[in-house]
Amino acid sequence: MSSSRPSSSSSSVVRDPVVLRFLGIAGLATAVDLLTKETAVRLLGDTGVVSLTDRLAFLLVWNTGTTGGMSVGPYTWLLNVLVTVLALGLVLSVVRPMAAIDARATMAMGLVTGGAVGNLLSMIAGPRGVADFIGVRLTDDTTMVANVADLFLWGGALMLVPVGMTLFRMARMERAQRRVPNTKATLA
Repeated sequence: MSSSRPSSSSSSVVRDPVVLRFLGIAGLATAVDLLTKETAVRLLGDTGVVSLTDRLAFLLVWNTGTTGGMSVGPYTWLLNVLVTVLALGLVLSVVRPMAAIDARATMAMGLVTGGAVGNLLSMIAGPRGVADFIGVRLTDDTTMVANVADLFLWGGALMLVPVGMTLFRMARMERAQRRVPNTKATLA
């Protein structure tokens, strides 16, 4: 006797190994990011600086802007939340099809998602903003300060480059196949 209860599509998605791997990577990246931010805040305080080399240091900077520290005035917070939530929805909708094309997509999108969620949760947590604490001196006058979420975002984005190249090659091959007439039909 079979069950007449319809299967839930959301429960089948959660049991999908690609989605589970993606969620695991995103969850781990988020946890690592939040843990490193909390550690930096506790160890560095508001004035602590730990120089590692002449170009690399740990220093705490509170980022209240969008990515890169840019601000759009009173709408910055809302814009960050909306863009992040929309991006997460997009990533969730494409992770399985992308992984079917290139297995590296799952790791890459998991890292990007984990970084985005980590920064989003940090921003929502309080008015001080997102804790950036990894300082890289680019010039005598310019220091870029980031956090682990940013590293996950950038690393995941870089990992998506070869995935994008695979998609580009596939699209080009598909276009070429559409241009070639069906030889079996013309031979018959």
